[in-house]
Amino acid sequence: MLFCMRPPFLLFLFLLIQSSGIVVGQSPLLEGIEHRHGLTGISVVTRCGHTVSAEYHAGYGNIALNTPVDAKTAFRVASISKAVVALIAAKLNAQGHLDVDAPLESYLGSRIRHPHFPDRPLTLRMFLSHTAGIRDGSGYDAFLKETYAQAPDVPLLTAALTAGGAHFHEDVWANDEPGTYFHYANLNFGVVATVLEASTGKRFDRLVKELLLEPYGLEGGFQRQDLSLDLSLATLYRQQGGEWVPQADDILDADAPQPDWNGYIPGTNALGFAPQGGLRTSARSLAILAQLWTCGVAQSPKGTLQFLPPHDLLMLQTPEWAFNGSNGDPYHGLFNQWSAGLHLASSGLGDDTLIPDVDMAPFVGHAGEAYGLISDAYATTDGRWSMAFVTNGKWDGYSTGSYSAFYAVEEEVFSALRTDLLQCLALEEQDIAGPSWSVTGSPSAGDTLLYLQGVPQSESPLIIDWHVAGRPSKLGCIAAPIDDGRWQLAVSPMPAGTHQMVAYTEEHPNGVPLVVWIAP
Repeated sequence: MLFCMRPPFLLFLFLLIQSSGIVVGQSPLLEGIEHRHGLTGISVVTRCGHTVSAEYHAGYGNIALNTPVDAKTAFRVASISKAVVALIAAKLNAQGHLDVDAPLESYLGSRIRHPHFPDRPLTLRMFLSHTAGIRDGSGYDAFLKETYAQAPDVPLLTAALTAGGAHFHEDVWANDEPGTYFHYANLNFGVVATVLEASTGKRFDRLVKELLLEPYGLEGGFQRQDLSLDLSLATLYRQQGGEWVPQADDILDADAPQPDWNGYIPGTNALGFAPQGGLRTSARSLAILAQLWTCGVAQSPKGTLQFLPPHDLLMLQTPEWAFNGSNGDPYHGLFNQWSAGLHLASSGLGDDTLIPDVDMAPFVGHAGEAYGLISDAYATTDGRWSMAFVTNGKWDGYSTGSYSAFYAVEEEVFSALRTDLLQCLALEEQDIAGPSWSVTGSPSAGDTLLYLQGVPQSESPLIIDWHVAGRPSKLGCIAAPIDDGRWQLAVSPMPAGTHQMVAYTEEHPNGVPLVVWIAP
């Protein structure tokens, strides 16, 4: 067997010393982080507007093959996968294929109720926000293994959720009323993915590729075989007995089972596609995806495309649950706010602080941890800046950071990116010739929706941008037309004062100045 030919790697530093980082933009503070933290490999990407503003890759995707991490390296990004599931749910909700507030049995064909609260309908919004009352109890791992083992004839998901079902365990359900208490649980997203299948009749992995990955030209997927040959797959490692030991995606393991999903019936049990943590993609693609779940538009290899208009994105950015001291498990302080599918991480407010000493609205995104890997993908709520960070193993395990509930290596990455963030968000006035358009009313500080009037109707998308670092970047979020002739634009809560923006259409490719006054 090929995997038996590997030599022992007792001195991991000798390997890491050979690695070389790729540094772009404001990332030199990351230089050597792989050595300081004993990382197998690391990939960090930030985007300002539609441009990669900082990038750092170092270490190894596969130690035995001496494969370096680079911009094309794909990782199994763990729970960030849930954010992609939430994106698809928001898309189908906007298209009318499903209603995130409809009772679950509307889609799964049998009555699914919390056994302690049978009169309380369960909705997809509850499962997305981890407030349905589901827990990863003792039965979850066993059910998951059985799902993989029986592919494509998987056991019904409802059999694990319904009292009396063949795979039911009492501890799957907590004692808390649905919609009131936060339990972070992987099983929630098995339910969500199965509902997405039931509402469309399509397999979950194919649905993600059809609606999201292929239109945007993003590499990756929820199956290893979805990766193109020119996209290297990182192996995930843990140190055991003085050696790097592969934990997942070991491409040298010829005996690794690859489930055959031919014959699978969509809508029965999508857990087998690992919607809770099985997405494989690159840090570059993650940074684009983060702009999609905040701004709704991003420039991909296939151009600037809109995934969702602002009003349909609000479910991903509006808190569904906020910790009040007793209404959930905040996971050591990391989770204090959660939308319908995404983590709302604060800035300078507590244990969920992402970037230190930056006073701004919560960052929207998701963190991940599995098989020795940790990962993060977050963006500002207006999509102007996004970041993605992945490492596929740490020699001595991960230790808690100093200013937050994130790990120490995450804190070092976040702190190193602070300058890049501030430079991206810098506003600078510029004179642009042409007609002037106005903003209706006087939006107040903290508002997340702006309404634009006086803007000519256009067949092309209306892209609104701030002046970034003295130059229009043509990023912005796409404004959506509403019935009264105005345009609606979702933004980060903005401070009081005057802000200069630029509007772009096909008729005005050079931009039209837009001045917004935010009331105190």
